[in-house]
Amino acid sequence: MNKQIFVKWLKINTLCFMGAFIIALLVALLFPDIMRGFIGRWIKLSFTVVPLVLEPTTKKALFTGIFVRNSISVLVFFIGSVLLAAPILMTISGVFFPLAFVTLIDCGLPFWYTIILIAIESAFFIITATFASTLGTEIFGIKPERKQLFEYWKKDITKLWYWPKQERNWKIVFKENKKELILFSVVILALLLFGAWFEVWGY
Repeated sequence: MNKQIFVKWLKINTLCFMGAFIIALLVALLFPDIMRGFIGRWIKLSFTVVPLVLEPTTKKALFTGIFVRNSISVLVFFIGSVLLAAPILMTISGVFFPLAFVTLIDCGLPFWYTIILIAIESAFFIITATFASTLGTEIFGIKPERKQLFEYWKKDITKLWYWPKQERNWKIVFKENKKELILFSVVILALLLFGAWFEVWGY
């Protein structure tokens, strides 16, 4: 795996996420009623962090549910990022997390808890998007540069009914990066488990 390509993707994905995060957070703070009315209820259902009043057995079920939910989200991000849609996905998640942040604070959760929870969950999305995008570069031959990405999105990724043309077979790329895939899987699994544990029992 090309480390320079990985670092470039990391910068792009982080900038997209942080840019959207800061703008959405400012909007949420300046116009809280509008933002809460727009998506507040859905976020409260998605981030069911009320384990304090639940029995231990229910907490275990909640832990499993959160772990499964986050795992599915990571899988979606991985597939989308292999197709080099990570900047778009990171921008969307950058808008979502500030709304979740404001809503969790409204639910009465401590500021420190909310900050750590958001940091954990955003971390496994950024890492997933960056790693998968690096694989995508090897598969499709598209470098993390503005011109190439815009041309790719315009020409290939908008045509959702077929798989974009591969410069190299994805199976070969995955096989060549077997060690990196194992390391990535271990890191993401650890983050997913810790994130679910912290969301349920970290308060």
